[in-house]
Amino acid sequence: MATKDQKPLDETGEGEILEFEDENGNVEKYEFLDMIEYKGADYAVLLPATENEEEAVNVYIFEVVEELDSDTDTYLGLDDQQLIDEVYAVFMEKHKDDFNFV
Repeated sequence: MATKDQKPLDETGEGEILEFEDENGNVEKYEFLDMIEYKGADYAVLLPATENEEEAVNVYIFEVVEELDSDTDTYLGLDDQQLIDEVYAVFMEKHKDDFNFV
């Protein structure tokens, strides 16, 4: 399971670009789409920041764990496909008028 650290976002962080550094030192950029609260946990829905917005791309869903002793949150990759699907379904319902889901 991958972890990524990032400064915390508030509920108005939509459209913000987040930068994560992977284990090889490569920087990955994602656009923050929404924070979904589901079954007592918070999940960030992120879109890879790409040049071509017309191209269909996958979103990424990370569990967000607030670090009490730090000003950063930890973003945990999810291994449970059913949980990913459930959180994505909540996101799609919430944003059915905002995005063209394929």
